[in-house]
Amino acid sequence: MDSRTLAPPSAAALLVALVLATSPAAASNWLVTLRTGSSGEAQAQSAPSTPTGVAAACVSPSLKQVKVSWTAVARASSYTILKSATLAGTYTSTASGVTGTSWTSGTLSNGNVYFKVEAFVGTLWVSAQSVATGESTISSSGCVQP
Repeated sequence: MDSRTLAPPSAAALLVALVLATSPAAASNWLVTLRTGSSGEAQAQSAPSTPTGVAAACVSPSLKQVKVSWTAVARASSYTILKSATLAGTYTSTASGVTGTSWTSGTLSNGNVYFKVEAFVGTLWVSAQSVATGESTISSSGCVQP
């Protein structure tokens, strides 16, 4: 076939080739289709700000519960509270989908506990983890803030 008679590739074909060439092999099986003459627009937004003003307080001296509070993050739809037994330890999710700016734990096990907070915008945009709260010490007699 003579190359002078071939039509140039369509915008859709070029877009599909670009997506396939720049996507990791295991990313997804997305199918992108555009009709000739159509156009698309992609928008990105930055991750939400990291929650600030994160603090922990014993609910009462006799209860083994801690109330964690923080300052609201613009556009945040929910928050996740993370907990660790050590300040520099691994923090794991203890509550998610929290919509206010405070959360109260259930009854905690004896030992030290620290909390961090993450902000979410929708379900995919997550902030960095906040700084850790101060130590809360849970013992057989209740909760103490050293």
